[in-house]
Amino acid sequence: MPPPDANETANDFLLREPLYAVLSEPRYRQRNLTAEAKREFFETGERYVSRVMALAERLTAGAIDRALEFGCGPGRVAIALARRCREVVAADVSDPVLHIARKFASENHAQSVRFVSVDELRGRDEVFDLVNCSLLLQRLDRDAGLAMLRDLLRRVKPGGVLALEFPFASRTSQVKGITRSLRRAVPLMNAAANVILGKKWDEPFMPATTYSIESVLRVLESARFRDAVVSLTEEPDLSTCVIVARAEPSAAPAVDAPQPVAAPEAGWIDARDIIAARSIEELNATAEVYFASLQDRTFQLAKPFSGLTETPAILLNLAVLLQCLHARPGQRVLDFGGGSGWLSRILTQLGLRAVVCDVSSTALEMAKETYERLPPIGDRPAPEFLHFDGRTLALPDASVDRIVCFDAFHHVPNPAEIIREFGRVLKPGGIAAFAEPGPEHSRSAQSQFEMRTYGVLESDVDVDAIWNAARASGFSELRLAVFNIPPFQVGLEAFRDMLAGGAAWVRWSDATRESLHNVRDFYLVKSGSEPLDSRDAAALKCNLEIGAVSRSSIAVTATNRGRGTWLPSSAGIGGVAIGCHLFDGSGALIRFDFARAPLDRACEPGDSVTVTLALGDIGSGARLVEVDCVSEGVSWFGPQGNRTVRVPIPA
Repeated sequence: MPPPDANETANDFLLREPLYAVLSEPRYRQRNLTAEAKREFFETGERYVSRVMALAERLTAGAIDRALEFGCGPGRVAIALARRCREVVAADVSDPVLHIARKFASENHAQSVRFVSVDELRGRDEVFDLVNCSLLLQRLDRDAGLAMLRDLLRRVKPGGVLALEFPFASRTSQVKGITRSLRRAVPLMNAAANVILGKKWDEPFMPATTYSIESVLRVLESARFRDAVVSLTEEPDLSTCVIVARAEPSAAPAVDAPQPVAAPEAGWIDARDIIAARSIEELNATAEVYFASLQDRTFQLAKPFSGLTETPAILLNLAVLLQCLHARPGQRVLDFGGGSGWLSRILTQLGLRAVVCDVSSTALEMAKETYERLPPIGDRPAPEFLHFDGRTLALPDASVDRIVCFDAFHHVPNPAEIIREFGRVLKPGGIAAFAEPGPEHSRSAQSQFEMRTYGVLESDVDVDAIWNAARASGFSELRLAVFNIPPFQVGLEAFRDMLAGGAAWVRWSDATRESLHNVRDFYLVKSGSEPLDSRDAAALKCNLEIGAVSRSSIAVTATNRGRGTWLPSSAGIGGVAIGCHLFDGSGALIRFDFARAPLDRACEPGDSVTVTLALGDIGSGARLVEVDCVSEGVSWFGPQGNRTVRVPIPA
């Protein structure tokens, strides 16, 4: 006997298993259902509504009197809402399910709930203080789910609140994922699987479609919903997200009409198919073939100044990345996916100990060539070169201070695994900074060209998934940079208007939001603290006292008034010394960097150290010596806001 129509089967199943269809746990099946399990089921609705109300209170000062529960099922959430709102409208597509929900509402004394069909709701022009939709999107295809969301947003009154719960990540295996797809598409396959699993053969397959948090937020932004609060919950197989967002209070939501999804062009490549079809080793080999095939390395070696078209965007991203990095001279920085080493060379020039890391041996050879052809100026730390196997970094635990990933992480097929490695090799308080494209990178013409021509992976960048992996890998903070590529440009009058917070400011905000769809510059901070020392300008605070003075020397006592340790002079970069500038009797500068008295030990906050500053040959006539502290390779203390001391030296 063939299985019945899928819609009839789903409806019958909802009637047969009203609780299990919502929360798929064995204790909620009818054959297992006890009074205690039934009570626990409705308590989950209470906990969810308490969570939503707490988030909603952050966004609106108004009372939430009228609420809509869309896709109410047996009334789990609607009954909880009825205890907090004057009126609740609960809508569902199934009349028999609504009958069950009314029965449960009566049992729970929820008198303020009005149960209606979805068709009945569509016939009414009602708006609500709160619209809630819990775990309904996962039962729909993504396009249908987002279209439903756009329509649902029209039900939120100006200044009202939307609450949405949906799954955003699944940790099922690839084999299980394929099996689920077949069960969903082929009724006979689902019937066979049910028999194997000991279920009724006509039990429908209940999908658990995941949605990108960013795609949902974009729908909310387009509908002028602001101040979204996001709360995440980790489950063994499925991670869920609750978003509570407020509609703009000044006007009714202007929801964009659903955009038709264009069919993929012939030959269109899905980055996920590449990941599924190739091993890590095969993708590593693809990267090696790419670099080895370059007969002319000029473009790669000249980065970031390879061409006028791409250089401005690279430099803007680079500036943001360096600011995110919060690095100090002398720190060890891993340049992950360093390629030709152009970024590592810049890091070396800045006084950092760069480790160029790549899966391609040829790329590392090119990086060495970069250093040979463009050697850093001055005495700088020598770079290291590290071959990566695609899984494990050949570095000890807590052995690097910083990690940079510039336009490289979207080539990674196993991002969660690499984030774990980042967490392992970073020191406590260390930072991993990223400059990457956005969540639809794989669909761009350039990405399609790269994947089709070279076979390289051009994945989308999902910051939500990265943050989930990072939190599980010892990171405590995620920060995203907000900026424009290219910079927003205005005339003089518009600039003045922008500074005054006028219409130009609004246009800048819109331009920034549009720009940020295509870029993700962010950094992760590992849990723990990083000791502050004199390699950081924030630690350069001192008080100077002058003792005995002669034409050959000055006795100086320096007290560390900062929060960080002064490194001894022997430390090299960041080592502190007492120094001075030499002027003639009239105050004209003779020599800025005139003399040094090294510190032979570290100086902790609050400690003082006394040295004799030998002046040497200061020439004839009256002189003026300005005494200051200096952190070698970082800064003099005076330009950081410290008081220097000028000492007259008589003729």
